[in-house]
Amino acid sequence: MYAVLSKMANGITVCYSEVFPDQNQDYFHCKYIGRLFLVADSYCMNPDCTCQEAVLNFVQVYPREDRDDNSFMIRFKLNGRGYKIHERGRFNKREIQGIVMHFTSDGTILERLNERYKEMKEKVKKILS
Repeated sequence: MYAVLSKMANGITVCYSEVFPDQNQDYFHCKYIGRLFLVADSYCMNPDCTCQEAVLNFVQVYPREDRDDNSFMIRFKLNGRGYKIHERGRFNKREIQGIVMHFTSDGTILERLNERYKEMKEKVKKILS
């Protein structure tokens, strides 16, 4: 829990799986054109912040390539109205757009991200009280 508190103090987003390590679904999965990605979701833990965003880190795990740049990171708006690319790795803008559109296409991911955002905000209130 010290690592979580340290990140909170420094204004760094915290991964859902760090706060809730016992959950069965700590990472999302995304299959896209023969590739498999694990998606880690992180959130702002500042209780006064109303950013309504998740930081999503997409890591390609299949096909496995021995490269350090097999991931990209975005800041995703939880109202579903866009995202900002923070790190591209070896992926170009068009690839990222296709992967993100595919990942969020059915609406259940957006719903689940919003649920997790609320869980994280509730957890930080408990930590600080």
